[in-house]
This record gives sequence, C-alpha cells and structure tokens, in this order.
Amino acid sequence: MLGAIAGAVLLGGAAVAVEGVGAVRSGSAAGAALSRDAAATGEADPQAPRAAVAAPAPGAPLVGSPLVPQVGVDRAIVRTARLGVEVPDTAGAARDVRLAAPASGGFVAEEQAGDRTGLLVLRVPAAGLDALVERVAGLGRVLERSSEAQDATEQLADLDGRVAGQQASVVRVRALLERAETVGEVVAVESELAQREAELESLQRRLAALRDQVALSTLSVDLRTAPDPGDGRAAGGFGAGLGAGWDGLRAIATAAAAVLGFVLPFLPVLAVLAALGWAGVRIARSRRAGPVGGPAAPDGGSGR
Repeated sequence: MLGAIAGAVLLGGAAVAVEGVGAVRSGSAAGAALSRDAAATGEADPQAPRAAVAAPAPGAPLVGSPLVPQVGVDRAIVRTARLGVEVPDTAGAARDVRLAAPASGGFVAEEQAGDRTGLLVLRVPAAGLDALVERVAGLGRVLERSSEAQDATEQLADLDGRVAGQQASVVRVRALLERAETVGEVVAVESELAQREAELESLQRRLAALRDQVALSTLSVDLRTAPDPGDGRAAGGFGAGLGAGWDGLRAIATAAAAVLGFVLPFLPVLAVLAALGWAGVRIARSRRAGPVGGPAAPDGGSGR
C-alpha cells in the first residue's frame, strides 16, 4: 500500500517537472520572438541593460549639425568669371575669343562688338573655365579679372525634392479625376490638376536652369582697344589743350549755324512787319506835324 502511494507521488512529481521545463522553453521562444520583433522595429527591451553613450566634448558640434562638413557629398557649384583685356585689335581679339569657346567645349551666348570695344559672354563646362580664362588673358594686357563661386547644392536638392513631390501630387489628382462621377467633381478636379501641373512645370524650369548654371560656367570678356601712342591728345599737354579748344570752336560754330538756319526762314516775314511798322510811324508823325506848321489865323486888330 505504501509502495503504491510512493509510486504515484513520484509519477506526479515527474509530470510537474516536465510541464515546468516546457513552460520555460515556451517562455524562451516567445522572448526570442519579441526580441527579433523589437530588433526589426528598432525598439529595445526596457529590461535589457543599455550601453553607455559617450557625451560630446564641450563646444564640439553635434552630429548632423550644419557645422559638420558632409564628407563624400558631390557639391553643386555655380561659377562665374569676368575678364577685361586691352588688345591691339578688337575685331581680331573677338575672333580669337569666338574660336576659343568651342575649343573648350562651350559656345558664345552673347556678343556686342564695335570699332574699339567688344563684349562677349561665353558658356563653358565648369572644368574648363580656368583654362579658358588663361587663354583669353593671353590676348593682351589684363585690365580686370574677377571670379565668383556659389554653392547651390542645397537649392538643387530642394528643387529635386519639390519636383518629385509635385509629380506624385499630379498623379494622385489624375487618379481622382478618373474616379470623378458628376460634372461638378470633374470640373473641380480638372481645375486643381491644371494648377498643380502649372506648378510642376515652373519647378521643372527652375531646376533645369539651375542645373544648366552648375554644368556650364559663365565667362564675360570685355575687350578694349589700346589708345594710339602717337596721339598727343591721349598723352595730355599742349596737344590735348589745342584739341579741346578746336573741339570747342567747332561746337560753337555748329550751334551758331543751327541758330541761323532756324531764323533764316522767318527773315522775310520779319522784314515785311518791320516795313509796315516804319510806314505807320511815318504816317503818324506827319499827321501830328500838320496842324502845328499850318498858316496862322488873321489878327483882328491889324486894321487900325
């Protein structure tokens, strides 16, 4: 009897032990699954010990701050340059500049040429701008040289993002247009679609213009003919004073001739008016002189 009871107790204990081991294994599996889910979603176990994070040094910029340079980012730079050159022959130098632009992979965007001055605007790839500047500077004596560079990376990225967002917005509105049922809905959705498409085209034009400025740099070339060394007026002194006096005399003579030419058509009319005025004055004087110089009245007392 006692043996049977002892056997039953042993069997029950074994069953309890087996159930405990199964519960422990089940809990371990669930914990592992939660850990994998937390790792996948980026959530940490609140009971797990956290690794110590080193605090930044005092005065050091935080990661992601604009003060930290972004290594490996391809910067978009807009470059412009201006060059003033004194040359012996403006026409010849302008021809050389026109030939230099295609040789550097660019083109002439604008040209204004005269007898003694010339202005050319060149568009060349950014990588060939420096070489082109040196080539044009060798045509004569450099009077002016300046350059400017502007970082347009953030502006370009912003426009790229805005264009992508506007394109997605246009796609969504077109999908709404396909699901429109009434005339009012169609009109409202079409109006909104036209507005968003116009905004998209404007953003795309701005983005294309900015990309063009980044891809092609601008060089403005100002050509000026050197003054003649034998010209005394350019050197100053007696020759300059004599030339200035001669120019003044010519200006006075030109002005006098202009005044005479303006007055000449009125001279006949003025002569007629002057003759009529002179005749009127003569008549008035003769009338006033008549009664004063006439015969005297007879004296009544002369018969005595």
